[in-house]
Amino acid sequence: MRIILLFLLVVCTLPVCAQVSIGVIGGYSHATLKASDRQEIYTADIFPPPTPESKYAPKWHAGLVADIHLIKGFYLQPQVLISKKGAKMEQRAYLSFITYIGDQKTDLTYLELPVNLVYKMPLGTGKLVAGAGGYCARGISGKFDDRVSQTTPGNPTYKNEISGKIRFENKIPAQHEPTYFYKKSDHGLNFMAGYEFKNGLIFNASYSMGLTDAFTPEPEIRRNRYFGLSAGYLLKVR
Repeated sequence: MRIILLFLLVVCTLPVCAQVSIGVIGGYSHATLKASDRQEIYTADIFPPPTPESKYAPKWHAGLVADIHLIKGFYLQPQVLISKKGAKMEQRAYLSFITYIGDQKTDLTYLELPVNLVYKMPLGTGKLVAGAGGYCARGISGKFDDRVSQTTPGNPTYKNEISGKIRFENKIPAQHEPTYFYKKSDHGLNFMAGYEFKNGLIFNASYSMGLTDAFTPEPEIRRNRYFGLSAGYLLKVR
């Protein structure tokens, strides 16, 4: 809520001479988590699993956008978004005496504030747009679903399934129920390009690259990533 109020305050307190448009934006996110230094504890009867492979998962983002003219072709574009992130992770091992299959789904919801500096160049009946900037985000909610199976000759297939809510904490409590923990905040960079029509309709392609570790347990590191396709509409207010 404080991020939204700050967004509105910035727009409303701009000089009267500034050219400002506000609007709505939303679209598809092709999200994943870049994982490294994975280390987990398994029971003695479980064969050490292979390194997980992160896959992209379909997500979405939606919210408000402001378009503030600075000088010549340069504009500042702050946004307030509800942004869904996460990933699918797969672990596979097929040996002569063992088959190990692990699947993990992670769904994260953030209140995100991207701010991009963009340049607009007239092209056709509209403008070609390109820019970059940074973002900060606050975790709102999340959930996970883990499924593991292991088959060895002469033994019944071992299966383990666990799912639950994700909690956003910078430190793991001493006593807790089975759950995953992600850090409260996330920060990174944005890169975008698109086209803006004369009537205010906009289409963008973007890439969001998390720079900070979003995952609380050590020593594993998980950073948010996503490719996005967005559509929106800008209404000139000043």
